[in-house]
Amino acid sequence: MLALIFASMLSLTPWQGADLPTASDAAAKFKLTISAKPGTSVTLQAKDVAGGWIAAFCDTRVCSPMRVTEKIPDSGSVTIQFELIREEDDAPHTSGATIVASNGDRVTVPRASR
Repeated sequence: MLALIFASMLSLTPWQGADLPTASDAAAKFKLTISAKPGTSVTLQAKDVAGGWIAAFCDTRVCSPMRVTEKIPDSGSVTIQFELIREEDDAPHTSGATIVASNGDRVTVPRASR
């Protein structure tokens, strides 16, 4: 018997338009779309973030630092705002990141400067 596996898919593009109400004054903002089987949960983790920087996954209610779990709605996709924020004065002036999904999918976030 063959099982259909619907893997999560990550898509990252520059954020355009108004910020979400939970957004910060981030150095870089991206539109992160997660596509997966409706009703499933996908956990995302930010890796490879420079010291003194923080990554945030933001929706209309909250920004979650470095890690978030999103339940996929009936539409099969959800869009959130991903931010890279330089928090410390002595932190490097640039940082990128890698977003890794619970199924191993990943997307590379371009380096941002601040």
